[in-house]
Amino acid sequence: MLAVTSLLFMVYIAKEVSRDSLTEYVVNSHELNRLKAYYAARNGMDIALLRIKIFQQASRFPLPPAFAQEIDQIWKFPFAWPLPAPPEMNSVDRENMDKMMKESFMDATYTHTIEDEGSKIDVNDLISPSKTLREITKKQLLTIFERKVESDETFRQEYQNFRFDDLVNRIIDFMSEVNESAGGGGKQGFFTELGQGYPPNRGFRTLDEIRLIPGMSEEFFNILKDQITIYGMKSINPNTASENVLKSLDKGMTDEAVKEAIARRNDPELGGPFVGSKPEECLADFKKFVESRGARLEPEFDQIPMLCDKVINFRIRSTGIYGAGAHAIMKDITAIVVDLNKSAAQIKTFIDKEKEAANPNQNPNQPPGGSGPKSPPAAQTPLPKGSPRVVYWSEN
Repeated sequence: MLAVTSLLFMVYIAKEVSRDSLTEYVVNSHELNRLKAYYAARNGMDIALLRIKIFQQASRFPLPPAFAQEIDQIWKFPFAWPLPAPPEMNSVDRENMDKMMKESFMDATYTHTIEDEGSKIDVNDLISPSKTLREITKKQLLTIFERKVESDETFRQEYQNFRFDDLVNRIIDFMSEVNESAGGGGKQGFFTELGQGYPPNRGFRTLDEIRLIPGMSEEFFNILKDQITIYGMKSINPNTASENVLKSLDKGMTDEAVKEAIARRNDPELGGPFVGSKPEECLADFKKFVESRGARLEPEFDQIPMLCDKVINFRIRSTGIYGAGAHAIMKDITAIVVDLNKSAAQIKTFIDKEKEAANPNQNPNQPPGGSGPKSPPAAQTPLPKGSPRVVYWSEN
């Protein structure tokens, strides 16, 4: 009897130990799988950064306008691992491709996409040194809400009397260094509920900070969030900007004109991308097209900065996956790449134009007084070594 009892007791202990070991094994295996998914996402991010670097190098060469648009494919097309085999691939190449992927140490999968971040509306431009950028940015934000009121019956019934101009002024007040509100009077009273230290009198560091703006409901934020950024390139690229961003350029921009513009830029048979080596040429090409499609643009439209041939700021999303089905583990990494030198040069261009307009007899390349030789054209800034400049990194 004692022997049987001892045996049963040992079986019970062995069972409990096995359960603990199994639990520890499952936990550790899940942790290992999470690491594999994470490094798969990192691998996808590294390849995306390499693609952007190659694009930056290629875009510095003097290329014909048509070919300059083609190199955008370096960063535009989505990438996935394992590489998807095209349907037209023959059996021999397919076998070689499968063999190559089996020999790889990467047993997880990943995908990444690269998007143009710079052509969104940069809310920090509301306090730009350039008056042109300040005015255009405010107008674009107001146009977003005005179009929402016009197109959404439910939204119109609730907010047709709402003063969105005051909401945008609060955004400016949050960032501006002056004590006077953009709408007049003192600004401190609008932020008392946020506590000490508000407003911070600086540009936004994350988009989520916009939720702190007095009067900024979650509904308003959701309307804006996909159309705004804090990493803009100080210009709109009509070849990459989203439909909503293009609509925000002017109240007279019709849905049909925007849809046809997007169709044209994606189809060479319809005209292909908009072209122009200079901002004014790019603007003229885009303006001529949308007006021919029914857009009735205001005179201020001519002040909108546009660039047709350059993408300088990117948003990368890389997703790593390990496992399959319900047990699959996914890791996401988001990064934003910014060319700060080109953004600064763009702002300088606006400021120089404003100075020239204020004093048309003064050449911005000459010292005050109009005497002295002109400054030679600035040499192209060397491309920094190493990876592109990452200003934002998020892991989930």
